[in-house]
Amino acid sequence: MLYKFSIAGISFEIASIALLLHGGVGLAVISGYLALHVVSSALFALAIALVVPERYRHPRVWLLAYLFFFNFFIPVAGLLCAVVALAVGVLWPKDEAEDHFDTTESPEFVTVRRREGSGFSGNRVRAQLGNLATPVDKRLNALVAIQSTPTHASGESLRNLLADPADDVRLLAYGILDGKEKKITQRIVELRSRLETTAESETRAIMHQQVAELYQELIYQNLVQGDLLNYSCAQMREHAKAALAINEEQPGLWFMLVRLELMTGDAGGAAQALQSAYEHGFSRTRLLPYLAELSYLERDYEQVRKLFIEMAYNPSVSSNPQLHRFWRHGRRTIADRPDANRGPA
Repeated sequence: MLYKFSIAGISFEIASIALLLHGGVGLAVISGYLALHVVSSALFALAIALVVPERYRHPRVWLLAYLFFFNFFIPVAGLLCAVVALAVGVLWPKDEAEDHFDTTESPEFVTVRRREGSGFSGNRVRAQLGNLATPVDKRLNALVAIQSTPTHASGESLRNLLADPADDVRLLAYGILDGKEKKITQRIVELRSRLETTAESETRAIMHQQVAELYQELIYQNLVQGDLLNYSCAQMREHAKAALAINEEQPGLWFMLVRLELMTGDAGGAAQALQSAYEHGFSRTRLLPYLAELSYLERDYEQVRKLFIEMAYNPSVSSNPQLHRFWRHGRRTIADRPDANRGPA
């Protein structure tokens, strides 16, 4: 059908052009030309519709109407343009939104948090790194294997290697730590430079929060120690409070301050941040472990026990059942246990 429609359309189009060029001037000639051109346009529309990609074939009526009028009002050139457009549609099809998405299975629910870098494989890698009798090439392979592991899990092993007698191992460990630190530090420098030139309060609040989160990442990944750790804590606190001064309705940012103050041992600051986080909508269930830690800092051990009883054992809150068992039952167990160091009466 494609060839029949195409040949017939070309024949009618040639006949219409020949009539127009050699038929003279008059209403009959114009009418004959238009009649032949209408037939050729309809035949071209049917021919092109047969080879249009499937995604462009519907609605059928509108497609045929578009092709017909396109060929009718642009004689000859309209056909060439339609062929070019068809080639473009076939060679470079339009992206559809659904092409970028796919269906996947629901993730498996895990009741106990898994620490990256732990388990059989992680322990084996750490053992190879710490064993000086292991050949250097195997230790280098083990070092490369933990390169993508978060520094929070592998930082201790990497820092121990900074004093390794093998130059290659020592330099590679230093390069991994230095590269991760510089990557975060560079983002901090960029954000702080943009912060100096930004006047809009909402934008400044977002940027202050981002800087605080980057300093938190430096601390969490164990990339800073000593004076640099103290400086990072101070900068994280400063930028977090600057963001909260603009918009205090950020429970997540208050929670970030909770963790910082508890880490630095500031019980007063932690208590204030905990209260603010709860007042601004942060879940009390998720705050319970931090309330218990605060009570421990304040040496209120009875309150620690009450909080552990309140939170019971919830894997989403804590993954250490021994800790729960100690604080819920440990005092009574220890009180009933005889003193091994006491001699017979």
